[in-house]
Amino acid sequence: YKGVSQSAGHHIANNQIFRHVVGENDEEKPGQYKINLLGEYNIGGDGFEIDRILNKCGITNIATFSGNSTYDQFASAHVADLNAVMCHRSINYVADMLETKFGIPWIKVNFIGAKSTAKSLRKIAQYFGDKSLIDRVEAVIAEEMPAVTAALEDVRPRTQGRRAMMYVGGSRAHHYQELFKEMGMKTIS
Repeated sequence: YKGVSQSAGHHIANNQIFRHVVGENDEEKPGQYKINLLGEYNIGGDGFEIDRILNKCGITNIATFSGNSTYDQFASAHVADLNAVMCHRSINYVADMLETKFGIPWIKVNFIGAKSTAKSLRKIAQYFGDKSLIDRVEAVIAEEMPAVTAALEDVRPRTQGRRAMMYVGGSRAHHYQELFKEMGMKTIS
């Protein structure tokens, strides 16, 4: 961590990982649909759940910048077909570097909240344009939604009509605002 927020430290680390590690392992990685997830730091363990859902869809996450990735995952990041950017402020420069040096395009995603997760999975599937992947993503969303609905029914009596005020980074604020909206809350600041 460095600077008034952790972002200066992330910037230093990401630049060094890109300069000295990315591209060091050219071994082919298994999976038909390969992505890197950028801007997911796995602070609350959410990266594990994102990986679970991606795997269930048949999408291989080569590397997560920088939550819980290994040296080999960073070294193999250049074999991905797509970069999915979560935290736009902290890391889209890495997506630009991966696109410039290795030709990997990037899209914005949001895995905070069920609706946003479904939208992001669909966006990734649409990028690859394979009907079997698109159908698999829809099947996974359908399989996951009953548990999400049950959780929402449990929490909404305590959250419906409540107001929220967020103290998060600017690029994450709109992600959480969508989650609070799903819970029936209004973000006032």
